[in-house]
Amino acid sequence: MLDAAALEKKGVRTVTIVWDNFVNAARTQARLQALPDMELVIVPHRKGGETADDQRRKAEHALPEIVGKLVQPL
Repeated sequence: MLDAAALEKKGVRTVTIVWDNFVNAARTQARLQALPDMELVIVPHRKGGETADDQRRKAEHALPEIVGKLVQPL
C-alpha cells in the first residue's frame, strides 16, 4: 500500500491487489495516506488444499479488472 500510495502521489496509476480478508486494512491504509479512492482489486484468500492451478485461476479471473482499472481515463 505504501509503495502504491507513493506512486499515486507522483501521478503514476496503480492497482493494489488485496486478499479479501485484508480489504478493511487496505482501505484504512489508503485513507491514512490521504488516498481514500486508491484502486483495489480484491481476490479470495488462499484456502487450505488449494493448488497452484486454483491460484492461477483466481489471478486470471482478476486480470480483466486489473487491466481495466489501469487503462481507465484519469
